[in-house]
Order: sequence, then structure tokens, then C-alpha cells
Amino acid sequence: MSPRPPLPLGTWGKISRKKHPNGRWRATTRYRDTDGITRTAEAWGTSGAAAERTLVTSFQDRRAPISSEISRTTRLSELSDLWFEEIENNGRAGRRTIDGYRDTYRRVIEPALAGLRLHELSTGRIDRFLKNVAADHPATARHSKIVLTGMIGLALRHDAVRSNPVRDVGPIKIARKDVKALSVEDVQKLRTVIDEWQKDPTHQGRPRAADLLDVLDIFLATGARIGEVLAIRWQDVDLQAEPPTITISGTVVMEKGRGAYRQDHPKTKAGFRTMKVPPFAVQTLQRRYSAERPKPEDMLFPSSTGTVRSPHNFRRQWRDARAGSPYEWVTPHVFRKSVATLINQEYSSRQAAAQLGHSGTAITEKHYIAKATESPDLTATLQQFGDESPLGPDHLSM
Repeated sequence: MSPRPPLPLGTWGKISRKKHPNGRWRATTRYRDTDGITRTAEAWGTSGAAAERTLVTSFQDRRAPISSEISRTTRLSELSDLWFEEIENNGRAGRRTIDGYRDTYRRVIEPALAGLRLHELSTGRIDRFLKNVAADHPATARHSKIVLTGMIGLALRHDAVRSNPVRDVGPIKIARKDVKALSVEDVQKLRTVIDEWQKDPTHQGRPRAADLLDVLDIFLATGARIGEVLAIRWQDVDLQAEPPTITISGTVVMEKGRGAYRQDHPKTKAGFRTMKVPPFAVQTLQRRYSAERPKPEDMLFPSSTGTVRSPHNFRRQWRDARAGSPYEWVTPHVFRKSVATLINQEYSSRQAAAQLGHSGTAITEKHYIAKATESPDLTATLQQFGDESPLGPDHLSM
């Protein structure tokens, strides 16, 4: 005989009643709890029926689900409010990331899907939506997929849906662009372009326009992100160390209604790092320190009013400085790629990843290291295949 199947979760077996000498009735049964364990349950009453009603009532209270604002009839617009509230409070996403999610939702997802209820968000419907977006803007489609995955993941955790329909949509292909980096020779030519721009009388006197070359030196000396470079304080610089160092301990972020401010931690956990500074950048730091005699809490590259410098403002100044030159394509992020590429050529991608503050080499190799267009000179190594040929040296000259 096959064993008796267990009770379904949250159910009970036959209820027994028994009158005790004191005149009260006791109702008992076996109840399979939500943890899967079957336990004996009991309740007392003035009659058998009363004891059974009390027992059944206790089961109903025991089975009552935790109240949730999310159900299968919740609209995506309502779910989005709850999801944004959650990620704002859990601290797992930075300000810039959350603002990006909000922007994608408002521009792309909300007009198309906000009125749909959760049970209407099928894999097919979401797949068609993402493919329509990807036809013109594949990167936006991929970002939309990330946002929808997070939102419906919240509904899944509240048992409002059985599975996340976004997980099974078709892949969104983005044409991979070759990493473009500056060579050492390119950097020298670019320095000349920026220097001539700074010396042009029409540009002199512009707020912070005279220090673009200094910022460039720190970009090239560290490979740090623009927000990280603009967040460096003098207390993060140790000119007494041998060699001198810069510690990346924060980043500048932009927030609506607040503007630019210094966030007291980098973009990622691996981004907190101390880097040794090469001599050319040490000279820049020493010159600036001698000229400014700053306080430890002062910014290395402040705004014109001495506050945190906005990355947006710096990018605008940088565009002005390189306009009309062969280097109009160069953005601040290109310096990060150039540093990674040079370190990889001289050492390895592991050292490049450490310099950039990546936790591993995969992102560094895929997005930051320019692939060589000419293979290195490995002739001495490959010559080993021809040395001491069993057919004799004459064979090698055939």
C-alpha cells in the first residue's frame, strides 16, 4: 500500500470532540502548518460545537496571508511607485542609477504599459513592447528590460504573480562598438590642442577654463571616472608618500533639486582604492598646492565658487576646448579607456581592472581595453617551432 499523502498546507484532518469531567469540551485535530510540519491542534469550548468553531477560527487566523498592497490586479503604474520607494530605501542603488530608472520608466515604459494590470503583462506582450523599442533604440530597450524585471520581481516576492514574464523575453542585441583609446602620441597632440585653447585670449577669464590640462593629468594618472576625479579632496592626496598617492573615496552625483554634491563613497565597492601617482601628475599636484595652499577639506578641482564642480559643466568646457580639432570624439571617459589599454599592453588586464576599480577583468576587457590592430612582435617566441628542425636547416629555407 502506498503511504497516505500528506495534508495540503494550511489544512486539517478530522476533528474529534471530547467532553471532560469539568464539563468543558475539547476539540482536537492534526493541522499541517505553512512550514510543512503536521502538528496536533486543540481548542476548548462550553460545547463540542463551540470548541470546534474556536478551533476552525484559529486555523483561519493562522492561514491569513500577510497583507500586501500588490495583487494580480495591481496596475503597473501602482507597482512602479512601490518599486521606486523600495529601491530608494534599501540603499542598493545609487542616486544616479535611480534617476536613470525613473527617466526610462517615464519616457518609455509608462506611455505603453502603465495602465496594464499584472495579470495582463504576459511574456508575449512585454516581448513585443521591447522589440518595438529596440528597433530604433536597442540600448533603451535593454534598460527598459532591467526596470521591468525589477518591478515585476517585487510583485513576484509578494506572490502577486507566479513567475516573472520578463525573464523569458527574447534577447536584445546591441551592436558592439570597438573600444577607442588614445595612444601616447595622441595624448601629446591633444595636450597641445587644449593648451592653445587655454592661451587664447577669448577663453581666458572663463570660470575654471584654465585648469583643463590639470584635470587631464589626473584623468591620465588614475584612470578614474569623471565623478571620482571631481570628488577628490586635498585630504585624499598624500604628497608625502613615496610615491605620492590619491585615494578615490567618493564621487560627484547630480540630483534634481539638489544639483551636484559629493557622495561619500565611489560608484562601486571595488571603486574605493588608493593609487600611486606618476611623476607628471605629482608635479601638477605640487604646483596647485603651492599656489592655492588649500585646506584638507577643499576640493582638488572646485567650481568657480569653491564648491563641488558639476560633471555637466566640466563636459561642456571640455567640448568647447576640443571643438574643431581632430579630437572632437574624445570624452572624459576615453581617458579611462586609454589608461586601461596602456596598462594592459604593459602589464595585464588584471592590473588594468584594479586601476579602474573593477571587481574583475570581464568588464575591463570588454568595454575599456582597445584591441590591438597589429599583433606584437612575437617572432622570437614563434621561432621555437622552427629551431632544430628534424629535416635540417635546408628545409627551413625551402
